[in-house]
Amino acid sequence: MIDKSLFRFRGFTRAIGLLAALSLVQGASIVAQAYGLTWALVEIWQRHAIASLLLPVAVFGAAFACRQVCEAGKQRVATRFADDSIAELRPRVQRKVFRLGPSDLAKRGTGSSVTMLIEGLDQTKTYIQTVLPKMMDMSFIPAIVLVAVWWQSWLSGLVLLLMLPLLFFFMAILGIAARDKSNRQYAEFRELNNTFVDTILGLSTLRMLGVDKQYERTIASASDRFRQRTNSVLRVAMTSTFALDFFTTLAIAIMAVTLGNGLINGTVVLFPALLSLILAPEYFLPIRQFGDDYHATLNGKNALHDINRLLDAPEPEQDGSLDRANWGSGSTLSVRGLDFAYDGNDDATSQSVDSRLALHDLSFTLHGFEKVAVIGRSGAGKSTLISLLAGFSSMRNGAIELDGQQITQFNAPAWQRHVSYIPQTPHIFSGSIASNIRFYNQSASDSDVRNAAEQAGLGDWLGALPDGLDTLIGEGNRGISGGQAQRIALARVIADRSRSILLLDEPTAHVDIETEYELKQTLLPLMEHRLVILATHRLHWLANVDQVLVLDEGRIVQAGAPGELIGRDGPLRELIGELGGNRIEGRFNE
Repeated sequence: MIDKSLFRFRGFTRAIGLLAALSLVQGASIVAQAYGLTWALVEIWQRHAIASLLLPVAVFGAAFACRQVCEAGKQRVATRFADDSIAELRPRVQRKVFRLGPSDLAKRGTGSSVTMLIEGLDQTKTYIQTVLPKMMDMSFIPAIVLVAVWWQSWLSGLVLLLMLPLLFFFMAILGIAARDKSNRQYAEFRELNNTFVDTILGLSTLRMLGVDKQYERTIASASDRFRQRTNSVLRVAMTSTFALDFFTTLAIAIMAVTLGNGLINGTVVLFPALLSLILAPEYFLPIRQFGDDYHATLNGKNALHDINRLLDAPEPEQDGSLDRANWGSGSTLSVRGLDFAYDGNDDATSQSVDSRLALHDLSFTLHGFEKVAVIGRSGAGKSTLISLLAGFSSMRNGAIELDGQQITQFNAPAWQRHVSYIPQTPHIFSGSIASNIRFYNQSASDSDVRNAAEQAGLGDWLGALPDGLDTLIGEGNRGISGGQAQRIALARVIADRSRSILLLDEPTAHVDIETEYELKQTLLPLMEHRLVILATHRLHWLANVDQVLVLDEGRIVQAGAPGELIGRDGPLRELIGELGGNRIEGRFNE
């Protein structure tokens, strides 16, 4: 049935009212069409002159045309409402994904989120534009047809009325079974997408470790389970269609036999009998169509439920006590005793909390336009720290002092207004390249956007695109490479000069060496006159920073200026040795 969340969409009342009115007119047109056809057939049966057919044929033609116009009108109204609803829903989903941040994205799974943002919204659109007209047809057309049939033959009307609860009973039973199986199918689909996307993103690492064949078998297994779920849904859908067709045919057959006997015995007149028989299939048609489309739109309903669950998810607590956060050359940020645990880990006993914390007892101070590198092994907590500083997560314990003012979390609007964040894999929203570049600065002029794209190194690529900056990308439109996505993220930063804090989470982790070098040359000028916090395992960045924080298992194990730490025994030297960065020491020792 109709998902109750649709009631909250703007324009729902108007759309449903128009659909109801068109269904009422269409129901009357169906009766008029059947009346004109019956009239013409009776005139032919009674061997009247050809001229006597002109009026009934005109009635039939006018009713038929009105019926088709109503059908086209319903599709147009439903499609427009669906388009408007998705246009309203898409930015809400995108904003929610942004506000929840990378930690929630990792918890949901990249593949699941991509499925929701691409196919989920398209399936929701199909669900909306399909189910609303069918619901209105099922609500009004059978009632109008039943009144017309009952008016002509009460016995035929009684047959139709008694068969209706039986149809609804089987449709409900099979619909519940189909819904349950479809829910499991959608869950398998999300799991398959998560497995596939995560495997693709880590394919080079899996090959290096020699376990790519194992993950290939995992994908094959998930794909096979999804195939089985899909076949199960199809079996229920075909059973439902068979049941509806069977009982519809049975009801019409009973009517035909009853009316036929009445005609033979002379107790029934030809016109009402023929009109009732012609209208009988129209009585069942909306119910059958709804039953068929119900199965076809279950994925859309599941997708809408998934989207609503995302929109209702609680966001990290915001700190509204900070009235301003103008970061300048004399600004200071002091963090003391910062602890962070992911959901489900913060209710442990105090003794076991230390082993469950993703970040533990972090203390550091940042000044002015420093360039700070956060380095460490994979899983050390680098991305988690960047996510916290961006305000996407809430710390468990700790004290934050910003220019002498105490705040409880980095999720403070006054702080975030000055933060530009470039993750490992920047999210590209559905829209034009220009609208993606305007992410931080919606009022940026066309020339500002064009200049930002040029400075980010997108000029040659844009020149090769027929539509240039107006090219549609993201979520099912034109695909782009990882390097192009990173450059769009850089262009976002360039287009908004008001943000003086730059957070970079492995900005060159998923690109080749040549692209990494080019991106670094683009990044370095952007880092001037900004506080820059860079999480990376690329040691060549150490030559471009003022301070290094070395993380290991969620703790800061070493901190200081690169020139002071490099060449000394300690965690940084061990890390340089592991990552093959011995040339770094040579550069600092020269």
